[in-house]
Amino acid sequence: MEKRLRILLALCGLLILTSCGEILDALIDDPVPSTPGYSESVSTPDSVYVAAANQPNATYFMPAPPNKGEADFIDDEIQWKWGQNMRIYDRGKTAREHMGRTPKTMAKIMAKVLGLSTISKEQTPALERLLHRAFRTGQQSCNTAKVKYNRQRPFVMMGESAWYADDAQDATGSFTSATTAAGWAVGLVFAEMWPPMQNDILKSAFKFGEDRVVSGSNFQSDVEGGYLCGAASIAIAHTNPQLERDITDAREEYKQLKGLASSYNPVAGIGSPEAVKILNSPVKTTDPRYEADLKRYEYAKTFRETARGAQAVQDAESSTDRMALIFGEVMGINISVTNTPAIYTLIQNIRYKSVDMVNQIKWVYFRARPYVQLHESTPVPGKENTYKDNSSYPSGHACFGWSVALALAEVAPARQNQILNRAWHFGYNRVIVGYHWPTDVDAGRLIAASLIAHMHTDSEFANHIKQAQAEYQKLAK
Repeated sequence: MEKRLRILLALCGLLILTSCGEILDALIDDPVPSTPGYSESVSTPDSVYVAAANQPNATYFMPAPPNKGEADFIDDEIQWKWGQNMRIYDRGKTAREHMGRTPKTMAKIMAKVLGLSTISKEQTPALERLLHRAFRTGQQSCNTAKVKYNRQRPFVMMGESAWYADDAQDATGSFTSATTAAGWAVGLVFAEMWPPMQNDILKSAFKFGEDRVVSGSNFQSDVEGGYLCGAASIAIAHTNPQLERDITDAREEYKQLKGLASSYNPVAGIGSPEAVKILNSPVKTTDPRYEADLKRYEYAKTFRETARGAQAVQDAESSTDRMALIFGEVMGINISVTNTPAIYTLIQNIRYKSVDMVNQIKWVYFRARPYVQLHESTPVPGKENTYKDNSSYPSGHACFGWSVALALAEVAPARQNQILNRAWHFGYNRVIVGYHWPTDVDAGRLIAASLIAHMHTDSEFANHIKQAQAEYQKLAK
């Protein structure tokens, strides 16, 4: 009886997130789909860019949420305590102001960042339309995982009262954080819409996700999953031409609001986002969270003498050719400079951009890699001397892999789950071989989403995507 009641409450809670038709789509529980599950014929509701049936399936491309006693849950518990402590400070005040699971909350945040008095249907219809659709698209991307796992929220599991009263009435699962996904999705499209403000936009969207940890409404792993879902949903959203039209309309509207000439190009001369201005600094050995990084790393090492460990050793190579091999396998095609020049060039260009973006933050922070910090050997001894003086934070491999995955998911949406799943493991494999801490990998994936958002402002990148799509469609037949 209790189980039936929990299921009923979860379904009722989903009414907050989706329309009735979308709920039926979300109930399709196929964590390892035998068929792609993406259809060009599925109609897209006007409120989102991606129909529910075509959303990336988080239960397939990332692991299930951790349970008590597991290594990853140590990080959840430490961050839950951090969130509790923050509530009495300015960080808690900000989080309180940002509570709310509707586009209106994000509209207030983006309006402040962009220097506007408001973002609303009445005064800024184009900006509001872009924000609303991106928010709902990101929010919807978490539905399948919420229904499958129905994870208890921190304030329930940890036996405290809900800090944010409205969450006490929410019966949907905690994993993944739909509010985080929605906010990050908005941040990505707004960064693309107005590159001169991309750092502030992305920083605000990142903090919006962390607010869920401060409130005790979501665990850290829920929030990390939300960032991934939001990024994946916007990758697929780019297959809908309406997104590009909405970005263009919002950009023109913002020019008028700020009194800028119609000829002004906000993209010209703007480089990649500066990760150091968006993300937190790396975990220090004196931080409580270091204990979690250490435990999670020790757990990852248990895979070394397995097939997974062998894959991790192979993934230590991050050349364009290696990426072509990895993603060619999951896409079912042979990616090479001669067989698929457009796709190969796309991967190569992303590699150059990701290296530059990651190096910017590596030059600011230095964190010793696990094998250096702990004076250990690794399964990849040939690289140990090369990387010992190179910062562990953030993970360049994770950034490169997730960046390529987001682009290729747009190229081959029918294989999006397989592409994203392989990229997730590619990043985690760096922990297995001892070259990165888990939080380094998390940061690398966030940088990747920021990078791809910026690359979408380049018409040449857009052309590469189109050429790659045509190339893939020809070979996939």
